[in-house]
Amino acid sequence: MKYQLNLTALSCPIPLLTAKKALANLAPNDELVLQLNRQSAVENFVVFCEENQCELVEQHWLSEQIFEVCLKKIN
Repeated sequence: MKYQLNLTALSCPIPLLTAKKALANLAPNDELVLQLNRQSAVENFVVFCEENQCELVEQHWLSEQIFEVCLKKIN
């Protein structure tokens, strides 16, 4: 299944903590699509995936200010 969270109104580290909590409730192979407001937050999610059993499967700009990433839960 694919789930979506809009985290554009939040500042770090809240998007990371929110994503971690959401991933804990997902089944393996479920995807979590996150909308973020900063490129630096995306860089944090690369490290986040390495530490939290998920894979960064897609990333792209939705607009000049909103970046979207898709995380897939591995285990």
